[in-house]
This record gives sequence, structure tokens and C-alpha cells, in this order.
Amino acid sequence: MSDFIIQTKTIKDTNTLPSELQIDPRIIYRELKEVEKTVQGIIEKVMKEGDSGLRELTEQFDHCLINDFIIPKSELEYAWHRIKPEFRDTVELIVQTVRDFHNKQSEHSKCFSRNQSILGEIISPIDSVAAYVPGGRASYPSSVIMTVIPAQIAGVKNILLLTPPNSNGVVSSDILGIAHYLGINKVVRAGGAQAIAAIAFGTESIPRVDKIVGPGNIYVTVAKRLLFGIIGIDSLAGPSEVVIIADEDCRPDWVALDLLAQAEHDPLSRAILFSTSDEVIIQVQKSIQKELIDHPLPFKKIIPIYLFQVDNLLSAFELTNKIAPEHLELCCADHLRLLPLIQHAGAIFLGNGAPVALGDYGYGPNHVLPTMSGSRFCSPLSVRDFIKTSSYIFPQKGDSTLVYSRYASLAEREGFFFHRKSLLARISPYDTL
Repeated sequence: MSDFIIQTKTIKDTNTLPSELQIDPRIIYRELKEVEKTVQGIIEKVMKEGDSGLRELTEQFDHCLINDFIIPKSELEYAWHRIKPEFRDTVELIVQTVRDFHNKQSEHSKCFSRNQSILGEIISPIDSVAAYVPGGRASYPSSVIMTVIPAQIAGVKNILLLTPPNSNGVVSSDILGIAHYLGINKVVRAGGAQAIAAIAFGTESIPRVDKIVGPGNIYVTVAKRLLFGIIGIDSLAGPSEVVIIADEDCRPDWVALDLLAQAEHDPLSRAILFSTSDEVIIQVQKSIQKELIDHPLPFKKIIPIYLFQVDNLLSAFELTNKIAPEHLELCCADHLRLLPLIQHAGAIFLGNGAPVALGDYGYGPNHVLPTMSGSRFCSPLSVRDFIKTSSYIFPQKGDSTLVYSRYASLAEREGFFFHRKSLLARISPYDTL
């Protein structure tokens, strides 16, 4: 059973975050460095030994012996048909809502003219991608939908799934079945840092891919960080978090459930409430305590929930932007009018009818989100993560900006002789000194 520390406080100074809410980048750096040596050893072993190294590491960490890492297509199809019709209907609905949202993110190549010259940008999909779906003791079929669909919409031709087996060497039938429904034919029964290394370098049975996406534990995160450059990655995942801004317009019992839902996600999760009302805070606290009587969380850890009273909503928004949370709920009046005040948040949920769980389980937007204040510089997983751009130029005579000597003078300034000469060689017939 988990114990909760419900911390309540009134905040007057919004210039700095309360110490309880501050994330020290030095601590994050040290935590990543602590496992880096272990992960480097794992990467080296897979790089040198291929399948045999991966097999040995899977036995060590997942406690099972895997003969074939690639799960047969027939097993994927069988898993889909084993799923009960009611759940298949649910999957089909969620796939449609997620696909509808991500279809709006599609981008197209651009071309424009400047003084008769033609310039542009070609957008093309990444060739091959691996979607990492956490597994093992728990199953996260929603992550299959969230990582695969934007890649498909982007036009990625080769998509494979990586997911760790349980101690019996088995992968969740929900994961396999949904992979089949989405048209994924290659599912790799491997997880952890060793799986990231396998798809970064390739092994005898597992192909190398161009990019890996999807959340994982700290070993997966560090492996992605170390292998970035050899393989493309999305954002680096950390513990999940939610901030809820609530006033008298909220339902305190629902706010309590949303805070608890976040806390059950991970023993390191953060659940934070900012409210202008002391009565809301009192009622939320009572609701949390009531819910935990019959439904304690499974973590053997003390989990804090922070309930802060602020003078006004503007103060709540200022503090929220400093936190840059993964999830943000606005359970307050005029939430649409207040929306522009948010500068940093991964996913925003407006109104009492929009719990984080609605986004987690497929209402439309992606649930692979930046954590650890990453929304200051990162975005949710999207179609844009699976495309790349190439610029092109086609200069034409008569373009007043086509003055080769000007560009040559900058090359000379930087000390590049042949860059300068390459430009000056083209002066005739387009340019004159």
C-alpha cells in the first residue's frame, strides 16, 4: 500500500517555484550518469555479439530465454481474433479518433519564387522506424496506437514494434492484436536498453532502423540518449506529472480522482493542484482521503500530492509555466479565454469533462509527451516526428539577390578559399563585379 503526503500551502510569491516543485537539473544529470556505465556495457555487448548478446541480456533482465525475437505474423492475427468483440470495437473507435486528429498534422512540400529564382522545401517520410511499447509485467496497448498511427500518416514504409516479454517470454495479446489491426507485421520480443541497441546497430534477425520513438524506463532513456546520432530519437521520457488549475467552477471530487490517477501512473509521478479557493482545496483533500480507503495505490512508496492556494488565476498560470508540466487541466470558468496564458505544457485539458485519462486513452492527441519540464523545448509526438525536409534552390538570371561576389566575400571572410572560388567561377553570365 502507498502512503500519501498531502501537502497544502498558500503561495504568495510567484517569482520562484516552491522548493517542493523545483526540478534540479543537476540531480537529473547525476541520475542519468549513474546508469550510463551499465547502459554502455549493454550497448557494447549487443553491438559486438548481436542476437546472442541480446538473448543473454534478455535472460538476465527479463528472466526468460527467447529463441526467436521476431514474433510470427500468424501469432499477431491470432491475437486480434482472440480479443473480445466489445474491446475490438473500442480499439477501432480509438484508432479512428487518433487517426482523425493526426491527419490534421500532415505537411506538404513548399515552393516559392524570388525574382524568377525558385526555392523550396521537400518533405519526405523517414524510411524506417521502431516504436517502443513498454511491457513485461504490465501491458500498454494504447502506446501501440499512439506511436504507430502518426508514423503511418507520415508515410513511413517500415514500422516495427519493440516490446519486452514477461518472465514467460510472452508478449501481451492486446499489444500483438492491435499491431495486427494497424497493419504492423514485425513485432520484436525485446525491451530495455538492449532492444534500443539492437535496432540502432541491427542484429542477425533484427533490422537496423532510422529512428526510435516511445517512452521507456531510465535504461531505455539513457540508451536513446547515448545512441542519438547513430539513430534518431524522440524526446527523453521521465516520470509523469500533472498540474490542475481549479476554481469554484470545478468538481472537487473529480479533481481528486485526476490527481490520484496521475499518482498511480508511477511512484515518481507528481500531482499538483493550484486553486484560488480554500474550500476547493479542503474538499479535494477530503475526496482523496475517501477514495484511498477502499482503493490504495500499489506502490510501496510515500507519494506526495501538492495542494497550493494562490491569490488569483494569473498566479496559477505563472507558476504552471515555470513547471512546464506534461499534463495540464484547466478546471475553471472561462478556460478557453485563459488558454493563451499557457506557454509551456505538453497536453492541455479544458473543462471538467476533460480528464488527463481521456487524452491518455485516445480521444485524439498523442499521449507521448515531454516530461521533466521538457515542454519548454519539446512537443508531443506527432506526424512531424516522422518526416524530414530537404531544401532546394534553382537560381535564375535576373534575380537581384543572385550576386555571387557578395556570397564570395563572406566565404573569404571565413577563410574558405575554394568556397570563394567556386562562387566567383559562376559570375558570368549571371553577375558582374
